[in-house]
Amino acid sequence: MARLPMLSMAPKADVRQIGSFAGLNKGLVIGENEFSDMRNMSSDRFPAISTREKRGAVIKELAAPHGLFYKNGLLYADGTKLYYKGNEVEGITLSDTDKKMVGMGAYVIIFPDKVMYNTVDNTVTQMEASWKQNSSATFAPLTTGSTMVKISCTGIGAGFSQYDGVEISGCSNEEFNKTTVIQEIAADYIVVIGDLSGSFTQGSGLEVKRKVPDMDYVCENSNRIWGCSSANHEIYCCKLGDATNWNAFEGISTDSYAVTVGSDGDFTGCLSHMGYVHFFKEDTIHKVYGDKPSNFQINTLSPSRGIARGCERTACVVNETLLYVSRSCICSYDGAYPESVSDALTGLRFTAGLAGQYNGKYYASLQDSTGTWGLYVYDLEKGVWHKEDELQAAFLAYGEGQLYCINTEGKLFTIAGNREELIEWILESGDMLEGSVEYKHLKRILFNLLLEPGSEVDIFIKCDGQKEFQKVNTFKARGYRTQALTVVPERCQRYRYRLEGKGPAALIAMSKYIGYGSDMNGSI
Repeated sequence: MARLPMLSMAPKADVRQIGSFAGLNKGLVIGENEFSDMRNMSSDRFPAISTREKRGAVIKELAAPHGLFYKNGLLYADGTKLYYKGNEVEGITLSDTDKKMVGMGAYVIIFPDKVMYNTVDNTVTQMEASWKQNSSATFAPLTTGSTMVKISCTGIGAGFSQYDGVEISGCSNEEFNKTTVIQEIAADYIVVIGDLSGSFTQGSGLEVKRKVPDMDYVCENSNRIWGCSSANHEIYCCKLGDATNWNAFEGISTDSYAVTVGSDGDFTGCLSHMGYVHFFKEDTIHKVYGDKPSNFQINTLSPSRGIARGCERTACVVNETLLYVSRSCICSYDGAYPESVSDALTGLRFTAGLAGQYNGKYYASLQDSTGTWGLYVYDLEKGVWHKEDELQAAFLAYGEGQLYCINTEGKLFTIAGNREELIEWILESGDMLEGSVEYKHLKRILFNLLLEPGSEVDIFIKCDGQKEFQKVNTFKARGYRTQALTVVPERCQRYRYRLEGKGPAALIAMSKYIGYGSDMNGSI
């Protein structure tokens, strides 16, 4: 009697389930739970991958935005005007340029205008002051043999305060053309330290100025404003608790401070982190130690990955970790050495951008080397990157649980809120290779998607050498539930899938059903 042939092994099938999804990975070879491209996705519902939160409604449209800051309320510059908590600040006209703003106590200090705004009593203070002689001035020692010299002239003290560090120039006695500290003051006289045996009178030419250095970057630390100048290769800090005084040098703990640094290149950033001030160049990090001018020390870490030129505003502290864009990568810095956190973004070289923090994440609006902008989000706890949309932010500021943004169109809004918007999203896998192994092929894929009513999703597959994705499934949700959507691809060695949707959605899990042929007939 004829017998059927025996098979050494019966055909079999495996099921591979993926229930934890990582984020964006631009590498050549990526994991099956990672994505080579995405739009408007987030880690908010990890281990699922879901659509981002809706943005906040537009708070205001600015005509010419120049700055954004939060100090017990939102403050922004629009053209030459300053607004605080939605109201125009009276008594101030700003230059029509972008601002650097820093807070100290109740004050917001605004550069390059060098003005201070008090958020409590709404007063405006000019940081610099000057006086020019317009009547006869008299120089006289207070007492015989005294080192205190009284300079008397109409209005000489009106614009200054006691213990201001000032620069005197134009004096006929060269001994008094110097930087000094006002010891006593009234409207028509000042007292300074000097060596004078007898009095003299000067008719004209005398000037007194309280000056603030021109600085590229500024920050606050320990009740002082710190800054740096690339032109002068110098680092500065103001007098303790007094942002108007940068030339008060009396040898006491509250003095101002200035030092020249010898490292190459221009400064690219300044930030307070973990109680220390850090000044960055592209290949150098300067860290300031000490608590008063007599023991301030500058420690230099070079060569080191500093902040890249054009990415000065990407430096941001998130959950006690400093992140910023360097020449080669995005770095995290804990005060010791920078480390890359952007291996998943290999191939993307960022040339410009700015960043802020929200909900334990680093939000960075970045421009890559092709000129394309995107909002990239790094979840520090999960260690994964996601890409939202093509948002090009002009200014970002965090305050009381919200990340405020002004985009290049001048619209002011929060990164998360309840705006009426239909979120369009994309998820695209890397190359999958189940069909490249002998006797092995992909039989079908099952996507488990949580969709809200009205949300839509289209599923595309691209196999082997196909140039375009082919739509293989489409679905529109009628209720709030998990949908199991099946795809049966063609036989192929490699493939990619792509999900495109509209409305809130979350990819909870996916299953791959892998078929095998027999030892005798691999095509089964």
